[in-house]
Amino acid sequence: MLPKKYRLLADYDFRRLRRLGQPYRSPFFTLVIASAKPGQLRIGFVISNKVDKRATVRNRVKRLLREAVQQKLPALKTGFDVAFYVRPLCLTKSYAEVCTEVNQVLSKTPLLQ
Repeated sequence: MLPKKYRLLADYDFRRLRRLGQPYRSPFFTLVIASAKPGQLRIGFVISNKVDKRATVRNRVKRLLREAVQQKLPALKTGFDVAFYVRPLCLTKSYAEVCTEVNQVLSKTPLLQ
């Protein structure tokens, strides 16, 4: 689980990200990044009921993404808010495939140091 200081929780912040953020698309998810307070890095995960009705499936995917992102935390720059919007293709993928995709998308963003 992500430490509390890295969590993006407020609905207002997710709406701000959607409005002002820069999207990076992948077959598994869309990563949206927007600048935030200096020294602060917050990450959120969104999985709609449209992706899958079962909460257990949605939570499994969130856990996979959280773990993949948590391994990259030391390499990520601060000063950003980040949201992962999951797509249905991500439901059938393994942890290794999700990690690889997260690494590829993050390498295209200004988040990596």
